[in-house]
Amino acid sequence: MAIKSYIENSEKYYSVYVHVRSKSQRKKRIQRSAKGIKTMAEAKKVEKKLLKEASYEAAKLDGNGVFWEDIVHLWNVEMKAGYMGNMSPRSIQEYNSTIGKWTTPWNKMPASCITRADARDLLKRMDEEGLRKSYQKKVCNIISRVYEWAIEFRYISDAERSPLRGFVFEKQEEKAPDILSLEEITKFLGLAKALSHPWYHIWAFAVLTGMRSGELYALKWEKIDLEKNLILVDSSYEANLKRIGPTKGRYWRTVPINESLRALILELKSGPNKDGEGYILPRSKTWDNGNQAQPLKEFLKSIGINPIKFHALRACFATQMLASGVPSPVVMKIGGWKNTKTMDIYLRLAGVDTKGATECLNFLSEEPVLSGNVVSFTDFKKS
Repeated sequence: MAIKSYIENSEKYYSVYVHVRSKSQRKKRIQRSAKGIKTMAEAKKVEKKLLKEASYEAAKLDGNGVFWEDIVHLWNVEMKAGYMGNMSPRSIQEYNSTIGKWTTPWNKMPASCITRADARDLLKRMDEEGLRKSYQKKVCNIISRVYEWAIEFRYISDAERSPLRGFVFEKQEEKAPDILSLEEITKFLGLAKALSHPWYHIWAFAVLTGMRSGELYALKWEKIDLEKNLILVDSSYEANLKRIGPTKGRYWRTVPINESLRALILELKSGPNKDGEGYILPRSKTWDNGNQAQPLKEFLKSIGINPIKFHALRACFATQMLASGVPSPVVMKIGGWKNTKTMDIYLRLAGVDTKGATECLNFLSEEPVLSGNVVSFTDFKKS
């Protein structure tokens, strides 16, 4: 597949060429081409159209429809080209990773021949690995979206919906997320500072801002405004792609700087380990590779605190803010949460929405007033 530009009569045009090889007749290639196209945007549309036509022809030659691995490939081509909207590279990679891990046995199967029995085999494999029902549901949804995309664009013609649709996943017992109390946060950061732990500044920054690991990694000095006491958060590091892109929500936000955070920033600003590329926080290979949870768990375990994931430091930030009386919409705005479901969990952990609700239940009087004809239960038993 290729899009090339050329000059004709002093005008710039584009030509498109695609080919799809038959699975059953390897020497047979279905080729399509077009030229005289005036814009790159139009050329991409033509490429998409020709690719679909060639795929249809190849499927007819094979007599059994497009294979599942080809469906996944075509989905990737269209997603990466932006034909289906702005899906982030991180999301595309997550889809590919999930599909590659769980649907490899389907690769050489015609997609239209994948049945409910195959879907049940997939669920059985996940059950045998002890995976949570919530994760199994997520896997099924990802696969179904790709499958139903292929139905919508007629790569699969003999099915109306994904074979993974319709399965019921029992709701499992909800467990409270791991989080540190105020006392544990104070102990944890105090000891990390006293021991000059290389991750101290990163951990402290996370708890004081609620920023995600990737956002902390990508933070540069130019985003700090000490006059207005604000941090601009507009980028994030993607460890799996080794690149810096937009935040998870794909929008910018500001985080206020309090006195503790200001002191931390000034300490970093005057420190000897400033990064040459303008990044605020110290670099490490562990962090480069997205393994930020490992040093945190190891340190917490060494000081007698139950280990938590790095991302849980965001929960620590949120629950402490809520417990201090900061309204949940403000916490969501600062931390970049859009989902109120997540904030509801933090509200429950902080106890804010139920605080003081039982004060009216004052049934146990310290000094009950007894009338003269009331006998003590203890005296009654003695008699």
